[in-house]
Amino acid sequence: MHTYSDDRGWSFLDIFSALEKGQVNYSVVHPGVVKAWHRHKRQWDHWCVLTGNARVGLHDPETNKTTTVYIGEKNPQSLAIPPGIWHGMTPVGAEPCGLLYYVTEKYDPSDPDEERAPWNAFDYSWLPQNR
Repeated sequence: MHTYSDDRGWSFLDIFSALEKGQVNYSVVHPGVVKAWHRHKRQWDHWCVLTGNARVGLHDPETNKTTTVYIGEKNPQSLAIPPGIWHGMTPVGAEPCGLLYYVTEKYDPSDPDEERAPWNAFDYSWLPQNR
């Protein structure tokens, strides 16, 4: 397992490193932090917020539409994010949120399946209005 920490929050990465396929991670994101945007060419992301609540933005570049999904303690569910969809999240309220997520490919630093864009690259009406 690897750990990562910065002023946005902290993460446990590749928690079950013996998995042959995919990777399980857990991240805590501080209130007011927007972690957006990124997408993958090959892998699926499967998200579940275990503590707190999150506002998730999903942007489909083929339709140029951005949608908002709320997940967490007040709306428990898992969210499957397919390849090609830009995605990001921010905690709702004054509490951090804890995101457990499974990705279908292990992170490979020599061939990272990740593309990033700034938080305001697309329609950002999914974010709280007090940004």
